[in-house]
Amino acid sequence: MKLSITLSLALAGACSAFALAPGTTVRNTAAVGTAFDKPSAFVQHNPQHRSTTALSVATATASSDAIQTTRGGGATGFDIPLLIYFTLWYVGNYYYNISNKLALKATGGAAGFPMTISALQLGIGSLYGIFLWLAPDARTKPKVTMDDLIKMLPVAFCYAGAHSASVFSFSAGSVSFGQIVKASEPAFAAVLSQFVYNKPVSKAKWLCLPIVIGGVILASVNELDFAVSALVSACIANMFAAVRGNENKKLMETEGLKDRIGSVGNQFCITSILGFLLSIPFVLVKEGSRFGEFVEAFKTVPALRSNMIASALWFYGYNELSTMTLKKTNAVTQSVANTAKRVIVIVGVALVLGESLDFMKLLGCGIGIGGVFLYSIIDSIVKPKAAST
Repeated sequence: MKLSITLSLALAGACSAFALAPGTTVRNTAAVGTAFDKPSAFVQHNPQHRSTTALSVATATASSDAIQTTRGGGATGFDIPLLIYFTLWYVGNYYYNISNKLALKATGGAAGFPMTISALQLGIGSLYGIFLWLAPDARTKPKVTMDDLIKMLPVAFCYAGAHSASVFSFSAGSVSFGQIVKASEPAFAAVLSQFVYNKPVSKAKWLCLPIVIGGVILASVNELDFAVSALVSACIANMFAAVRGNENKKLMETEGLKDRIGSVGNQFCITSILGFLLSIPFVLVKEGSRFGEFVEAFKTVPALRSNMIASALWFYGYNELSTMTLKKTNAVTQSVANTAKRVIVIVGVALVLGESLDFMKLLGCGIGIGGVFLYSIIDSIVKPKAAST
């Protein structure tokens, strides 16, 4: 963890300072007038490594329903706040993957406590979200009912399942390999949409899926850290993520729910809290008998303690900020952004952690991620051509 507290606070301060820059239209001043007054930061210090891991992604600015940024960013046509959001999103994702892997390594990888770590990551992130509700002028509390919370349970369960399966995949194999497999999520989403949710997927998108799957297969051929459990866990994570996406769309169609939740930040915090609570029984079943061992390791192993807390905060921050960022962009920009994020994380984390990056793995990575990008934009390419003929 080499990111200094000074840099993190500077980025957070800049995010808050530019959130109402020229080119931004405020639709509900009363609702957001105080949202940018006090940028919040949660810092974890690790003196043994003489470095600081910090989370300060200005999540108090996540009331994106109250703000609509006008594309163009003023006279220069350059949207500075959006650029900062992208930067913080990428940085948060990058450092989450590193700190998460180091925490898993500190307890023995897949043989250690991946379920406990994944659950506590959700719990620690939830505490940060609750802090924003309690802090003066940070974030307006949601006004959800018990019926709303019950309706949110399927989304929260899938969210927790996707996170836990991803963490186990990263504990069993390399982060880069896990990310390559996770990039194939559109294949799972297409199958579910077509056969479970009765939402037909275009023929053009189906034709893109062999490219994605072929890329994953190529990347697996010479993978030095290949493990069947890592592959299966990443696929399970993809399935949970695909179900979550469809269930979330259904959930947000509930009349008045969006107004009662209040903001993207509130929705993510509620989902995190419910996901953490739903994870507890699985932790008790899988690793509960060794929980005393985990507590002792948490007390005596600084690498576990610092990296687990840091990874929890990075995970919460980058997920909330990514949602906030993507809501300000169009579909093509979202596809490019997600593709670039995958490449940066896969290559960057592999270099830092010393994971293998041979030619076949890079080729498979390129083909797979390229296929995902094509899948994301193919309908916008095909339909205009069909309309013009």
